[in-house]
Amino acid sequence: MTTARRDGALATVALFGALGAAVLADVALSLAWLFCGALGTVGLEAIAMRYREAVRALWERPAVQAGALAGALAVTVLAAVATSRIVVSLLVGGLAAYLCVLGLASAYRRRSEWE
Repeated sequence: MTTARRDGALATVALFGALGAAVLADVALSLAWLFCGALGTVGLEAIAMRYREAVRALWERPAVQAGALAGALAVTVLAAVATSRIVVSLLVGGLAAYLCVLGLASAYRRRSEWE
């Protein structure tokens, strides 16, 4: 499995977990906080690009990937149980934006390979 596919799969699992928790706990999402979560993800990705090699070396560790997924799901469950509209919205917005960024980056790489 390629890195992009693996990252996409992890983010998709976390996103569906966040959406499922929001539905089960009847947490209404906030458009403003969804947008803030998306902006946060774009900002974090911009910072990660600056330190690309260090971030990649850390992220390639399976324990880090599993811990990130477990942490995201744990925060989601806690936020849903507490019916925290803000936190659940931030998570959903951030994860959705990450999948968009990942898709755009993958499309750009494929386009570059064809030229």
